[in-house]
Amino acid sequence: MIESIPYYSLGNFPTPAQRLSNLERVLGFESLWIKRDDLSGPLGGGNKVRKLEYMFAAAHPDEGGRKTLFTIGPTGSNHVRATAVYGKASGFHVECLLFKQPPTAYLEANYRAICEHAAAVYEVDRMTTMFVRYGYEQLKTAFGIGAERYFIPAGGSSPLGSVGYVKAVSELKSQIDEGILPEPRFIFVPVGTCGTMAGLVVGVRLAGLKSHVVGIRVADRVVANSWAISRMVKQIRRLIGVADSSSLCAQHIELWHDDFGDGYAIPTEAGARAVEIMAEHEGITLENTYTGKAFAGLMHYVTAHGYEDEPILFWHTYGTT
Repeated sequence: MIESIPYYSLGNFPTPAQRLSNLERVLGFESLWIKRDDLSGPLGGGNKVRKLEYMFAAAHPDEGGRKTLFTIGPTGSNHVRATAVYGKASGFHVECLLFKQPPTAYLEANYRAICEHAAAVYEVDRMTTMFVRYGYEQLKTAFGIGAERYFIPAGGSSPLGSVGYVKAVSELKSQIDEGILPEPRFIFVPVGTCGTMAGLVVGVRLAGLKSHVVGIRVADRVVANSWAISRMVKQIRRLIGVADSSSLCAQHIELWHDDFGDGYAIPTEAGARAVEIMAEHEGITLENTYTGKAFAGLMHYVTAHGYEDEPILFWHTYGTT
């Protein structure tokens, strides 16, 4: 079970579950809540901190352990920033391979942090080129060429990293049991590389919650799709020693696609409005690539299905520094 899987403490947990009372009035919702994983760590929050706790434990630079981390992502990646910042603070030598993404408001800040904390930064023009180079670097390490490295996939989305979000649902369950918030009818989360949603899906089942996890797709379908989530759900269950006979098949994974827009990191009008109203009415920061589109998707999904009277939880994954 999860308790037997080593983790390396990085974050400030539990993160708060907070009622969005002002937005309830603005949107006409009865019970709207947010899980503040933007407050998950002392060196910057976001959903990556929970994932890195497990991957850092697997790669921790103790005697005999790997001391070099290698990860990938776009130039404004929250994941790469978190890996570089927390990795350096934890004694790792961090190498990053980046592909160019459309400019966003937070890209420059993330890119500066990556360059400041990573020991080596490599850049390519395209995502496809990045994945080819990533495979080449893995082959080099497999054949013993160069320093031994621990590879962390895009978004930190591996079965091991996703265990952080299985555990996060236990944290949420405790907050529900304490009366901090009602059990949500729906939990909304942005879906890029699928690991966070897959962990939540497994965690909800193990915790015995009736909540339905809805993913708001914010990346291309080739990366973010129900088949990838279903496959990772099965891998997570296998890793933590739970039979996967009750795993959700891809047809039962729900993704909302209507707020993706024209492409990854390309802002949408609805997403920009979501960022605005969250800041104006609740003082909470979203951004246009992930959480703005995800909150816009939440609003559209709830109103389209007439769920305004249901308890709704938005899992906030943005990592401000």
